[in-house]
Amino acid sequence: MEMKEFVKAALKKVNRKLTDGILDKHEEGYSDPEEMLLDWIWIELKEEAPDKDAVIAMDLDDLYEVIESDARIYEDYRILLESVRSDAG
Repeated sequence: MEMKEFVKAALKKVNRKLTDGILDKHEEGYSDPEEMLLDWIWIELKEEAPDKDAVIAMDLDDLYEVIESDARIYEDYRILLESVRSDAG
């Protein structure tokens, strides 16, 4: 499986956790909802991907590039980001 598939699965888990109220959209320490969302995806990605070292070596910019590289994943990401922004604001 490509990293994109693992990112897609991580994004779905974050979405489910937000829907279930497990993740706090008002989490302290974040001034930017997008950074918070990317962190959440990165954390879930560590659980999904078999190559944990590759994920740990990623920074948020690398993760964003993977998200941007696939139109469907990017669209799902943008929808989730707008949801986080509207609820956090």
